[in-house]
Amino acid sequence: MAESMAGPRAAPEVAPFEPLEVEGQPAANLVDLVHRSVLAQPDHVALTWKPARGRRQSGDGDGGQPVAWRTSTYRETWDWIRDVSLGLQSLGIGSGDAVCIVCRTRPEWLVVDLASMALGAVTCPIYPSSEAGQTAFIINNVHARLVVVENAQQATKIESVRAECPTIEKLMIIDEKGTLPSDAISLDDLIELAPRDQDHRRVWEEGWRRITRDRLATIIHTSGTTANPKGVMLTHGNMVYNYEAVIQVVDFSPSDLFLSWLPLSHSYERVAGMVVPLARGCGIAYAEPLIERLPANMVEVRPTVMVAVPRLYERLHARVLSAVEEASAMRQRIFWWAAGLGKRKYANHLEGRSDSLWLKLQLRVADALVFGRIRARTGGRVRYFVSGSAPLSREIGEFFYAMGMLVLEGYGLTETAPFVSINRPDDFVFGTVGRPAPGTEVKVDPGSGEILVRGPQVMRGYVNDPAETARAIDGDRWFHTGDIGELDGIGRITITDRLKNIIVLANGKNVSPAPMEAALSTSKYVAQAIILGDRQPYTGVLVAPDFDELRGWARSNGLGDVGPEILIEERAVHRLLDNEVRTKLEDFAIFERPRRVALLPRLLTEEEGELTPSMKVKLRVVKDRWAGKVAELFEEDVPE
Repeated sequence: MAESMAGPRAAPEVAPFEPLEVEGQPAANLVDLVHRSVLAQPDHVALTWKPARGRRQSGDGDGGQPVAWRTSTYRETWDWIRDVSLGLQSLGIGSGDAVCIVCRTRPEWLVVDLASMALGAVTCPIYPSSEAGQTAFIINNVHARLVVVENAQQATKIESVRAECPTIEKLMIIDEKGTLPSDAISLDDLIELAPRDQDHRRVWEEGWRRITRDRLATIIHTSGTTANPKGVMLTHGNMVYNYEAVIQVVDFSPSDLFLSWLPLSHSYERVAGMVVPLARGCGIAYAEPLIERLPANMVEVRPTVMVAVPRLYERLHARVLSAVEEASAMRQRIFWWAAGLGKRKYANHLEGRSDSLWLKLQLRVADALVFGRIRARTGGRVRYFVSGSAPLSREIGEFFYAMGMLVLEGYGLTETAPFVSINRPDDFVFGTVGRPAPGTEVKVDPGSGEILVRGPQVMRGYVNDPAETARAIDGDRWFHTGDIGELDGIGRITITDRLKNIIVLANGKNVSPAPMEAALSTSKYVAQAIILGDRQPYTGVLVAPDFDELRGWARSNGLGDVGPEILIEERAVHRLLDNEVRTKLEDFAIFERPRRVALLPRLLTEEEGELTPSMKVKLRVVKDRWAGKVAELFEEDVPE
């Protein structure tokens, strides 16, 4: 049927949605949602982690490096939240007060977050990596009375801008080690302030039970790539809806164990890695802060669910392929035979066919010889990987499915708290982000191709910025996402790119860089790729190689063990990467494909200001920082 030009194309229908009820009542707020899990299974382990050095809690020894994982049941976690909340109340924190949290992902983040919200306060995360000026902007934008920091390093940053932040009344520190401000209070000392009598606890419980869904819960500042970030105001209802919608389409259960490692300051991890598992009664294990420890942590805790960004899956994919290339010819043949079986299984899924008995038997053999060993690297129990924040290559999704690990790619934004859509376990197509959440409407503007969203998850607006709010949410409450995409006949969404990222060539042709960048990510030699070419006669690509893989290739090809700066100057390396780019992008239109490749001597990093905390590229920074490399791409035209 031809698409009507009278208005945006909408999904054929909106999946029904009903708030989940307990004893006839839906959850009133986020604290209520978590408390229901406490009542249902008080002795079930809620949190697992390795304590940071210097903590004074019992069981941490003499302050030396801890080696054992600690656990906290739902009852113990609730008591922890209650005592911190009562301690905050003794400092004067109450309804409507803003509490900023500057801390990496760890159990105390969760505890402070829920403890603050139980008082009706509004929690305002700040990425630990944020520089002092941006931190001050967020504090002032929300008029924070209390700032909670992880350690002395973060405390020093706050002190450096404290004179510029007149609303700060108190600084609380989680880890006491180091030189601290004289008026700071530790988390342990705060807990000591909490009244222990039942009357105070009863009044406290009556307080959080009165919080309704329309009350403001949090203000999350978008990790923008330009200017100051915008503060997204999300209500309790926005975030409770996320859980209620997710649980209607994905079969998470209390027996699941989530491994949490992304920043809780981002709405993606905060909802998918905190709210959802806590509300469902699952366990959450917190990875150690060093990213290099993540593979070991996966094996140690053996998660069943892991929320991550595409880069993790790309790295795992590259490491498996490297191991295969180093294996004997016989093992390589076995691997590719097994991978072929997985592709047949996925083809059957797409066609709605059952696997034949013969295919099932072969898959059992392949599992014993190949797939099981690969899964063991993730702990061996993963049911679902969840992917978001950036496009996941179709090839990566198919690869993990073949190995017996389903990647559920979803779509969302901070402004939608963040859930808009997700692939279901029984209805998934790699390369798409699935159908909209129950109760959510999605349509595509026919003029711009922009995706518009309307539903219970859409934010209240941007704090102190009515003009930006009006631009983002129109009079009919449609949120304009800024993303370009398509809907198929049943409403399944495919994201093409960000509207602002579309490249317009000098000849007027439009190029969407994201699909090509995702395709390049499937090369084990490519860690990062940035397609450029706006107002140029052709596109070019900056490539940050995966130097671990590249050094191995170099040694095998007689180039020796040299540093990245020397390695990227080698003609053989340029030929290798040029060939990777041509091969991975051969299915794209000729005018889209990059004609030149420039190699960077290191990865783009958040520490250097080139990536946002959610791992998105700050394009303007990259263009300025690597202006010489960009010039190599476009200093003169090249023939077709």
